[in-house]
Amino acid sequence: MSKTLSTLLGVDERDFSKLIQRVEQVTHHGGVDVRLTADIITKSREAVRQLGLDPQDSTYEEVYWALRSRALKSDEALREALDIPGSDTKKAFSPKKSAKGAQSIADKLNTLLIHERVISVQSAAVKKILTAVPPKKTMKLLGFRSISSVLRREDPRCLYTVALQLESESWKKQVYAQLKRLKAKDVMEQSPEIIALPESWTAKLEKTDFARVCLVASELGVVILLPTVPLSAPGTVFLTSAIALQAVETMVVESLPYRSKSLTIGLESLISEIAAGHISLLEKVHGMEPSWQAVYRLLSESERQLPEFEFVLQDLSWESSEMKLASLSSELDFWVGKHYLGYFTDGLPLSFHMIDVTVSEVLKKPWGEHVVSHMRGSLWNELQLAYLQHETFERAVVQQLTLAQQVVI
Repeated sequence: MSKTLSTLLGVDERDFSKLIQRVEQVTHHGGVDVRLTADIITKSREAVRQLGLDPQDSTYEEVYWALRSRALKSDEALREALDIPGSDTKKAFSPKKSAKGAQSIADKLNTLLIHERVISVQSAAVKKILTAVPPKKTMKLLGFRSISSVLRREDPRCLYTVALQLESESWKKQVYAQLKRLKAKDVMEQSPEIIALPESWTAKLEKTDFARVCLVASELGVVILLPTVPLSAPGTVFLTSAIALQAVETMVVESLPYRSKSLTIGLESLISEIAAGHISLLEKVHGMEPSWQAVYRLLSESERQLPEFEFVLQDLSWESSEMKLASLSSELDFWVGKHYLGYFTDGLPLSFHMIDVTVSEVLKKPWGEHVVSHMRGSLWNELQLAYLQHETFERAVVQQLTLAQQVVI
């Protein structure tokens, strides 16, 4: 069964088999890969039936096109839930409609994030930073002359996040220097937020070289939606929403090591690390290097008492991006629980992950060039979690975190 998983993951079968053998010898807990493979096979076949196909008599390519068709139906359902006009490939790019659609997406998705927590800089402190270090290149592109007038009218977090992509390294170094001078009142734990660019910004930034759906400023706890793809194109509302939620999910997960440090040092001391992306890696546990997503889920879903992390566990919650989207429309129920599913073909595996499928649809990827990266990442986390839930691994991870951060309750 290791061959099936290694094929889906795109890793060397021999190295993967050695890892599986090692962790199972340590835990005396064999057959995890076998059970996960059986689970993938069973659930993938059921997914094919939900698509209206016969899993015994359908080619991989037929399933691929059916998945893409399902993504378009999900897009239309989400448009209806968000009150965004239906897709039309003949319509030209409209900054006004794109900005309005992005605002609808941001407003609705933010209602799903109220239970999430990240460490972030307060808006008032962001204003002080931008006043001290004005992003002149960004302001010129957007047609702004005075930093004071901009900060009176616009969200400083938008300006800061866009400037991170456009300004020089010298400007960024000055910003990081300002971040190190923040005081306790400037930083707090709060819910992350998705922000849509103002309409006037959308038109001016449409021609910039942003090959992404959104920008992220982890130190501010924000995800900024970009006019990368016209929202009038089929599949784009679903894709934009899914990628925005995944960006938030990544930000929340990666905040865990910082939040656990915050018990012994002030939140303001962590901001420069967050801004620089200095995410510490966990040490290998019996040959396996746990990802922060797997650890986050382990701590939030554990049924055992973990008193060392009481200060974090009381507000840790886990709800997948596809589950959040499904709460907006029952049509999107199809994608729940399918993030790690795939068909193991002779060539490139077929992914059931909603982002992989929708990206393939929006970019019109032919069979054989379809996207599988999100499925692979999810499957690796799913495999890790299956082993981390074993007491031997769980204890090693918790002890490593506690000792490394010198937490004292």
